Amino acid sequence: MVVGVATNDLVSLRTTRVITRLTDGGTVPELRQFSDLCAEDFQRHPVWISCHGVDSDEPWYEDTDEETFRPWTGALPVAPTEGTLLVRTTLELPDGSRYPGFVTPASEKRDLGMQQPQMFIGTQRFSFWGGMVGIRAEDQQALCSALGKAGDEIFPLRFTADPGLATGIVSGQVDGFYRSTHAGIQIETVGPDKLRAFSNSSLSTILQVSARSNNGYPQPQDQYKKLMYEDACQRCGIYGRQVAPFRFKKSGRSMASGFSQLNWVFDAFFVSPDVASEIIKAGVTGVSFGPALDHRTGSELNDRLQLLISTIIPSAETSQLPTVTCRPHNEEEVNLTAKGWGNFVLGAEAKLVGIPHCGRVKYHVPTSLAINAGTVTDAPDLFQTAEWFGSGALAYRLTLASERFVALIRGRGWRGLEFHNAQQGSCSERT
Repeated sequence: MVVGVATNDLVSLRTTRVITRLTDGGTVPELRQFSDLCAEDFQRHPVWISCHGVDSDEPWYEDTDEETFRPWTGALPVAPTEGTLLVRTTLELPDGSRYPGFVTPASEKRDLGMQQPQMFIGTQRFSFWGGMVGIRAEDQQALCSALGKAGDEIFPLRFTADPGLATGIVSGQVDGFYRSTHAGIQIETVGPDKLRAFSNSSLSTILQVSARSNNGYPQPQDQYKKLMYEDACQRCGIYGRQVAPFRFKKSGRSMASGFSQLNWVFDAFFVSPDVASEIIKAGVTGVSFGPALDHRTGSELNDRLQLLISTIIPSAETSQLPTVTCRPHNEEEVNLTAKGWGNFVLGAEAKLVGIPHCGRVKYHVPTSLAINAGTVTDAPDLFQTAEWFGSGALAYRLTLASERFVALIRGRGWRGLEFHNAQQGSCSERT
């Protein structure tokens, strides 16, 4: 289950991943990615269960990942010991107004980090538990806008799972937007003054693009970068030009009506041919499309294409972000050693003996991105930063988009992406 990710999306169409192909075990059940679940799904099926670990004996299990859920078909009420459950819930505001949602039952104690209640308001979905990252200010404001209320009119709110669906602890109270820190749990609310300040602020016309969830892994997992890219560094993960298509495990799961992304590869996006055609017709600039391959056969998949972003612009403001230089005893190694992780550092280094350092620099991913004013004046609708971000062996460029591209996505109701404002004339922050 995704944690620490705000899940509101402005869409008007729903995507149902119904699998109808037959296997030796019969019809594959309806499979839904966590980020795709909507209010209608819980009207049809009040309880969903994660396939991960539960359905490992099923012939269709290879078509799932850690984010895949299916309807619970066993007896009710279901116990939380059965697996990771999502149970239909009602959330009630202080004024008595009620909204549908879902919650994960807790086994032993009332723990909002475990329960993670989520609320549906029309076609939008909102979370209150933000993990270590927290809930972004614009997502807090979006909830207030959807309800037409300030934070002190929304909280505290109560949630209770529908009767007879699940055992365990399925009720509780939400006092605001939660963030987990080393000092403990912090709770924020959006008051009238903060709400007005956000609404009146001057927002950038450039937005950062990221995937709502990551599904599956590039193939072959242990050496895909060697196959995919020129000049790929095995130590820091930074790479050069893409020279080969991505390879996928064979899957019977249909592409969602929108965008998808693989684990480990946060700057590559995939769409169905229909979506690609619509993007071309809309005249979106800065993109083209390339094939994706079935890893076992090498043949082109007919249900997905890679969205290729060709424009790279030195645009991210990085002056206050921690650096990670690909060199011996770099900033991360020094920091981990100082925190008592010396044995971990030595173990990781032992696995990379003989592999050279490339000397390139990346930055820790900002929680609030700023771009350098004036660098994106003539940018296309989609482009990526020249700056690299990540930690350890993970490296990727950030993807940025114009408001025109965002309007197209929202107008078509395509799922899979989320957008956050990239400020200009300020500094990127990592909190």
